[in-house]
Amino acid sequence: ASQRRATAHGRAERRQAIVAPAPQLAKQYDFPAIAAVGRIDSWRANSGKTAKHTVRYFLASRLLSAKKLLEVVRAHWSIENNLHWVLDVLFDEDACRSRKDHAAENLALIRKLAINTLQATPGPARISHKMLQARWNNDFLLSALAHMR
Repeated sequence: ASQRRATAHGRAERRQAIVAPAPQLAKQYDFPAIAAVGRIDSWRANSGKTAKHTVRYFLASRLLSAKKLLEVVRAHWSIENNLHWVLDVLFDEDACRSRKDHAAENLALIRKLAINTLQATPGPARISHKMLQARWNNDFLLSALAHMR
């Protein structure tokens, strides 16, 4: 078992992980990729309130240490949260009111394509700066479009 504590923004968080090998699950459920099952217990208290306890389970394709499971899960949510921040702040996705047919899905796909393209384009480190460059400089815009995958 491994534990991690953090305090920030008026919250206190504690996470505890445990990982158990589970080759029998792979056989029992005909799911050959399962090598282990992980469990993370989280306690989160906001500004002195009673801590809320959450339990999450994970299937793993390899046997990880409990410490590594905590790191992997944390890294996943960091990536997820950063993507949503970029979509909301830079692309103002929450203000989009497209509802007809498949417009919302199509626009979301275009936004994610734009993010991938801008990340692959050499230039300023920040995506917001690359967006400005693309607006102001047609050569930079054409360079960015050339980096589309």
